[in-house]
Amino acid sequence: MNDPSASLSPALERLAFEIPKVELHLHLEGAIPLETLFSLIQRAGTEPGINSVGDLRKGLAYTDFGHFIEVWTWKNTFIRKEEDFDEIAYKVLLDLAKQNVKYVEMFYSPGDFWRQGLSVSGITESILRGRERANRDTGILSGLIVDLIRDHGPEIGARRLDEVEPYLGKGLIGIGLGGSEQTFPADPYAPIYREARKRGFRLTAHAGEAAGAESIWTVIKKLGVERIGHGLRAFEDPGLVFYLAEKQIPLEMCVTSNVKTGACPKAAAHPIGDYVQRGLSVTVNSDDPVMFGSSITEEYLFLAQQLGFTMEDLKRLSLNGISASFLTKAEKEEMRSLFEAEWQEILARPFVSTH
Repeated sequence: MNDPSASLSPALERLAFEIPKVELHLHLEGAIPLETLFSLIQRAGTEPGINSVGDLRKGLAYTDFGHFIEVWTWKNTFIRKEEDFDEIAYKVLLDLAKQNVKYVEMFYSPGDFWRQGLSVSGITESILRGRERANRDTGILSGLIVDLIRDHGPEIGARRLDEVEPYLGKGLIGIGLGGSEQTFPADPYAPIYREARKRGFRLTAHAGEAAGAESIWTVIKKLGVERIGHGLRAFEDPGLVFYLAEKQIPLEMCVTSNVKTGACPKAAAHPIGDYVQRGLSVTVNSDDPVMFGSSITEEYLFLAQQLGFTMEDLKRLSLNGISASFLTKAEKEEMRSLFEAEWQEILARPFVSTH
């Protein structure tokens, strides 16, 4: 890694768009393009203070993590029909494809929409239609991970698992566990994760974001996760950092998210650079890009501009996304070949410094 104060190529922003990418930690409802969300608000006709995309951008502002959750909930109230998710999924994937994202594993939270009377099956089927349409139009590949949401409790989580099982292997690939980590520990979900594994679901869970290293140990030991959402606070236990490096359990890291929510006090304090140097399996993700005013491309730019990552560092992170994904071995090999070819072209340019 370089000194982040060093001058950067003026072409870096364009190159960041061209980097071949995989995104493994993206919440569909937090990635809705502003224009798409604004159209949903207009259709609902219940928010007189939002008369433009600019108004909406201001409306999505928040002051702390608790306020962030409130704004997130407010935003979701404008999704009134199950069919809305077809357009949402399509537009989200279209935006990612423009950033040269080849593959994305998207969290979605159907349990957040029961107040609108939307069903889990209807939401899932609608997202799958949008996913297929985006693949036809752009070639982008994607898989769905249902968020069981800690706050809703394990009983509802078990029911959710049954509700989504018919879609396993048809676009749905796994389960995740988001929500209020510091208030609702993961332990009660252990039986659900064991059952999900038996049924063929891939396993990930948010941990080490709002709670500390012990939360990460819990999802590893009790839930048997294959990947960890965030993993920010692993540094609180040096033994855990060593274990993560030894076992190569991937971390779905989201730098801008951690800074914007206050989980990390400032960018310079983020441990992602240290984790990379220590040999952990680190991936780059945008989490809720519209809520954070960011994108997966801007995450790569941020690493280069603010944290001193070189192009070789970014290549390693780009390829890590493939290794950490829930793609099959054959799919990973095919994608890795594609990425290597694109990276070879990028790094061959005379104005790209790799040192």
